[in-house]
Order: sequence, then structure tokens, then C-alpha cells
Amino acid sequence: MKIAVLVARILLGLIFFVFGLNFFFHFIPQPPPPGGPAGAFEGGLFGTGYFFQYMKVVEIVSGLFLLINRYTALFTVILFPISLNIFLFHTLLMPSGIPMGLAVLILNLFLGYAYRAYYTGMFTAKPTI
Repeated sequence: MKIAVLVARILLGLIFFVFGLNFFFHFIPQPPPPGGPAGAFEGGLFGTGYFFQYMKVVEIVSGLFLLINRYTALFTVILFPISLNIFLFHTLLMPSGIPMGLAVLILNLFLGYAYRAYYTGMFTAKPTI
């Protein structure tokens, strides 16, 4: 189990770190922007002027912390909404990317399961101080 967690953590960290950096430095060639609903969705997010930049900084920081194995349980939770959105975007709007979206979601869910002991406090129905 330790080796599987290590591999999943490094893979997920590399995915988010590399693709986050690629947004700013363009070292991986990008395909042309999609058309139809996928293009409209991306256009709306880019049109805000801040959302993609914010999300990519979160991805870079989270990926780095996964790679150096610090606050891994926290950054697994932070990355979950992004992973879920990647999966749903590719499932519903751009099916050609389903394998990558599925891989990111599975890696994130696996890490969430592996670090489940650290989340018990989050699921307390009525916390006491």
C-alpha cells in the first residue's frame, strides 16, 4: 500500500505541477481551443480575467506539496474539486479527454482513501470547542 500511495502521490503531483506551470510558460504544445459548449465554458472562465490564473497557481502549489510530501492530506482535499471538474468537463463537454480526467479523479480518490484517517475531524456532525 505504501508504494501505491507513493506512486499515486507523485503522479498526481506531477500532473498538477507540470500542467499548472505549462499554463504560464507554454512548454507543452496546446491544441487549438475547443468549439461548441466546451469552448464556451473555457471562454467564460478565461473571460473572468482571474479564474484560470488562480486555479493554475493552486494546482502548482498543490502539486509541489504532493511532490515534497508535505500537508498531503490537505492538498488532496484542495485538489479534489479541480479533479472532479476535470473529469466532468471531459465526460460531458469534451469526451476525447476522458482517460486523463478519469486518471486524475481516480488518483485523487485513492489518495483521499489512503489518507482517510486525517479527515475524521472534518466529518464531525456537531463539533465542540
